[in-house]
Amino acid sequence: MKKFVTLLAACVLAACTTYGKPVTQAQLDQIKQGVTTKEELLSSFGKPLASTRNSDGTQILSWGYAKVGFAGSSYANQGLSVVLDADGKVVSYTTTEMSNPYR
Repeated sequence: MKKFVTLLAACVLAACTTYGKPVTQAQLDQIKQGVTTKEELLSSFGKPLASTRNSDGTQILSWGYAKVGFAGSSYANQGLSVVLDADGKVVSYTTTEMSNPYR
């Protein structure tokens, strides 16, 4: 019986998935155009999921967060992309929130 309960608990936990860390409004409020640096972004958000360099010298750093509850009972998905100038300072940023595809 103990093995069955352990297996059942493992299946329930495996059905819930989280990736990345959620981005808070307080973190977004700290991003200032022309002031915030790449190093400050890395300190606040950690290593980005993607980094792109454009032909004009700008760079785009992107972070993401996703959480799906048991059998799709809850869902959260966020994205943050920040454009940096050639000096590594913020030009602009974009946030994305996706709706629940299970409803």
